[in-house]
Amino acid sequence: MEDLEQGLLMQPWALLQLPENPLLAKAYITKQGYALLISDLQEVWHEQVDTSVVSQRAKELNRRLTAPPAAFLCHLDDLLRPLLKGIACPGKATFSCDRVAETLILRVQSELSGLPFYWNFHCILASPSLVSQFEYVLGKGIASCFEVKL
Repeated sequence: MEDLEQGLLMQPWALLQLPENPLLAKAYITKQGYALLISDLQEVWHEQVDTSVVSQRAKELNRRLTAPPAAFLCHLDDLLRPLLKGIACPGKATFSCDRVAETLILRVQSELSGLPFYWNFHCILASPSLVSQFEYVLGKGIASCFEVKL
């Protein structure tokens, strides 16, 4: 799981335009799992999961779809990558987010193999040690996001 965190550190921050409000985000997805970091400039949320969590969540949210975790991870990567680059979502994918207590839930709805596909990223408040690793990079990411948008 350290590989996911290191991979996440190397990713650039991107402006995530959602209907509710814009957020800064970075994601790192491999065949072994994913790591996601989201900030609203007030708080920082994080989720890091391996294939066992992906498999369990896929069964809960997508009862009609059966695929190995790597297939779900590949689909999530295909949906998130363009969004984090400021490109319109592929197909009919929609993203929304909710805050419940100290959790930020990023919801995804799309299609996979012609069937509805649902995914919820359950991001919890990032630990102070994790936030400190990203503070310098976050500052650079914020500057670059707003330079592009001005």
